[in-house]
Amino acid sequence: MAGVVSSDEEGGGGDYANAVGSSQVRRRWHVPKEHDVTTPPGSAAKVPPTTTTKPPPDVEQPQQESSSSRRALFGSRAGPATEDEALQGRLEDGETKSPSEAVLFASEVKRFSKQSLARGTQQIRKKLHRFFVDNPAYGADSEDEDEGEKKKKKKRRGAMAVFWIQLVLPCVAWLRTYKVRSFLAADIIAGLSVAMMVVPQSISYAALAGLPSEFGLYTALLPVFVYAVFGSSRQLAVGPVAIVSLLMKEGLHKAIPASLAIQDPNNPQGDDQLEAQQQYNLMAVQITFVVGLIEVVMGLLRLGFLTNFLSHSVILGFTHGSAILIGLSQLKHVIGIKAGNAKGTLQDMIKAYSKAGGTFDWRVLVMGLSFLAILVAMKETGKRADSRSPLKWLRTVGPLTVSVLGIAICYGARLDTYGIPLVGKFKGGFPDVTYGKIFPLSSEVSFITTSFSCAIVGLLESVSIAKRLAAKNKYHLYPNQELRALGMSNLVGAGFSAYPATGSFSRSAVSNDTGCKTQLGGCVTAVIVLVTVLFITKPFYYMPMSGLGAIVISGVLGLLDFEEALYLFRMNKVDFLVWMASFLGTLFLGAELGLAIAIGLALLFVIYESAFPPIVELGRLQGTTVYRSLKQYPHAKRLPSVVILRVGAPIYFANCSYVREMFEYFVEKHERLGQTVKVVIMEMSPVSHVDATAMHALNEMMEDFVENRNLKFMIANPNQQVVRSLQHDRKVWAMLNPGEGVAGNLRAFPEELEDDSSTLRDRENLYYGSHDSNLFVRVHDAVKESALYCCKENGKDLGDFDENSRQFFEDLPKTREKGSRGE
Repeated sequence: MAGVVSSDEEGGGGDYANAVGSSQVRRRWHVPKEHDVTTPPGSAAKVPPTTTTKPPPDVEQPQQESSSSRRALFGSRAGPATEDEALQGRLEDGETKSPSEAVLFASEVKRFSKQSLARGTQQIRKKLHRFFVDNPAYGADSEDEDEGEKKKKKKRRGAMAVFWIQLVLPCVAWLRTYKVRSFLAADIIAGLSVAMMVVPQSISYAALAGLPSEFGLYTALLPVFVYAVFGSSRQLAVGPVAIVSLLMKEGLHKAIPASLAIQDPNNPQGDDQLEAQQQYNLMAVQITFVVGLIEVVMGLLRLGFLTNFLSHSVILGFTHGSAILIGLSQLKHVIGIKAGNAKGTLQDMIKAYSKAGGTFDWRVLVMGLSFLAILVAMKETGKRADSRSPLKWLRTVGPLTVSVLGIAICYGARLDTYGIPLVGKFKGGFPDVTYGKIFPLSSEVSFITTSFSCAIVGLLESVSIAKRLAAKNKYHLYPNQELRALGMSNLVGAGFSAYPATGSFSRSAVSNDTGCKTQLGGCVTAVIVLVTVLFITKPFYYMPMSGLGAIVISGVLGLLDFEEALYLFRMNKVDFLVWMASFLGTLFLGAELGLAIAIGLALLFVIYESAFPPIVELGRLQGTTVYRSLKQYPHAKRLPSVVILRVGAPIYFANCSYVREMFEYFVEKHERLGQTVKVVIMEMSPVSHVDATAMHALNEMMEDFVENRNLKFMIANPNQQVVRSLQHDRKVWAMLNPGEGVAGNLRAFPEELEDDSSTLRDRENLYYGSHDSNLFVRVHDAVKESALYCCKENGKDLGDFDENSRQFFEDLPKTREKGSRGE
């Protein structure tokens, strides 16, 4: 095959086209390689401009071919409309032609390639024009903007608006995707189930809080509607709860001592008790407003993470202690002892019961124990029943059953004439608007402490149960939004005779078990409560107090999970001691002080863990570059003359002194054992940051090690933030980079030392001549530097060391790299 190629045709990729054409012709047309005289790629500049390569004698010059011969060569097939298409078709056919046809075909291949390149360039230009000029993101928003782009923009803006609306009003999220056929029946059933519990529980918890019965029902009314709009949990049942009711009672009795004499909040006796009860009710509303304000502010400031600082053992101890106090406060109603209102401590309640021992009423005892047995039996049967069994409903209807049974017995037997304590008459109808009575707020110390206590307990109880339900039903919960929702619920409730509302463990569990899908179930519950307040308050006149006490006690029995305390004892004795302190503090000092103790213990535990970070000595695992704790891996090898210490937490003002003490302790420990220490390596991979106080402490420690003790101090694996902090302290940076000063850079060990064929001794001069820094990416790099330093410092060859040290140092460059991190 012959080719005719001149150098002035080679511009802009002629060599490439020529080479491609030649190879394709030989492959497709089966031309012997010895006929190929095509200019090889890259040799066009060596051919004179007027020089052409002569073809073999049997090949005619392609320039002499006429258009007719060209047509004869490519044929007159009706398929392709142009010679280019004919050429492409012939190329694809792979037919074997004569050498003259092959020469002509080679030139046409070159021409065809140039034309294809030109057409491709033009297409690329058009595409770039459409992208950079017609696209409004890069060019002007012209009138020719595509209509589809406008629709996409509009759709994006709409999606962003929906996102922000859902962020403020989470109810929009489930309303947009609400499936009437699938969700409506489940929500109605769940709402009715919770309503059967919340109506009698609300009256019982109001009595526990020392408030009239309607306050409990109002707490389960408007706050539920508000939470349905702002809350992100779809199964949480909001309303009055036992622990908050106990905190309210303790705080209000301290603020208003005259209220201790009130036995029946629905019917106070005398003008003094009536005035005290009115002050009591007003302060309860004020506390509700402050609690709502605290929760909203915490939500806006995104302080929901603060709940993470309260450990499980702390919360468990407070819950167990509060549950016992709640049960003891209601025990007098169940057994029929006319004991007065005692302060919220175990010893005060025991004193009150011992003084009222002669006021025992056997009829109340029989009724109370019967009601309690019925509630416990129905709850346990419902728990153990299969999910499809009708017995599952027994857990839900227990409080309603006891209420109906008690009202029927008292009304039918006219037990009110026998002195049996009843709920009595209480106000129904729409709640009074109390916004005008909230201000001015009380300045009592107990008022402030009670407000914060109720806010914290409400936050803990609501968020903890809401997180469990969200994980179980596979949707995301926003703790800060929960704070805002609870705060809005209490701010609205404060204006309509409610006391602080929060999420209930028992009612939320029932809501989830009965298949609640959205907060529409909570709205159904609130509607039932509204109907009760408007039309069904009179029958509750005959509700026995023993029934209310039994409902409260059965509700808090589920909070007494002492098996969890035994689990803490087995797992971690420190956690068990924390639980014990929180539990006993709540019992003997009251719920408010118990909560303060619990929070104090949690913070103390966090401070202790932060002030005493784990600092461990590292050794190398045999045959690897992995360095692990010598205590955890006793078979790891400790390096001769080198101490490697890992700091397991950020270094800041609270722990920098401890870090320095531990470094000095490890160095002195090895020196006492007669071991020479030449190098100290600080492994900083767990250290996320270093503050100014810690930098001063680090500076002093390095000066002591380097100048006073004549040790070499190295740092391995610091992150970027730590390196920036080190750079800002010129003294520390200069000691870490003596050869380069402040301009030194963090770098890895030179590649020469990684060569398996080299020894540490062979590369000693090369390394010290080119690098001089004490910052390293890996611990292993610092170890290699330490080995070189030890040899240089002692003025010895590796052969002068003992057998173990020599073998260790010689193995360093040949160590296999196991694992991607090597630390």
